[in-house]
Amino acid sequence: MSWRNAQVVGANVLLRAYFPDEAQLNAQAIVRDHAAGRVQLKAPSLLLYGVSNAVWQAERRGRLTPDQTWQVMASIEGLQIEILPLEWGEMLPLARRFECSAYDTACLALAHKLSEPLITCDERLYHALHPHLDWVWWLDD
Repeated sequence: MSWRNAQVVGANVLLRAYFPDEAQLNAQAIVRDHAAGRVQLKAPSLLLYGVSNAVWQAERRGRLTPDQTWQVMASIEGLQIEILPLEWGEMLPLARRFECSAYDTACLALAHKLSEPLITCDERLYHALHPHLDWVWWLDD
């Protein structure tokens, strides 16, 4: 994929870089591009909670050891992704329009506010949004 200079990402894209699945290679590529300074990743402040919850759930299910959990957290923190706040009112209109969760709407609202693409690997979210918003991109495109 040809990335733009900046993208908004949620926890799902970052976590794909650390957990094996079909989207892992593309997720690792965008993380490498960010680490090399070719792309600037940005995320809403909810990213911290999304990542923390996902790695904790992976540890609880035996997919990660406690040491691996800390390694993933430290690695993502080390990426120094720009974390940006949102105002309460920025999310609600998009949540109503697209019937999205607060987390999904936070990523969407931030991308809209910054006029930057939102990269997702949430198939349901992508198919719900992309027909209306061409700046919502699928990680594997």
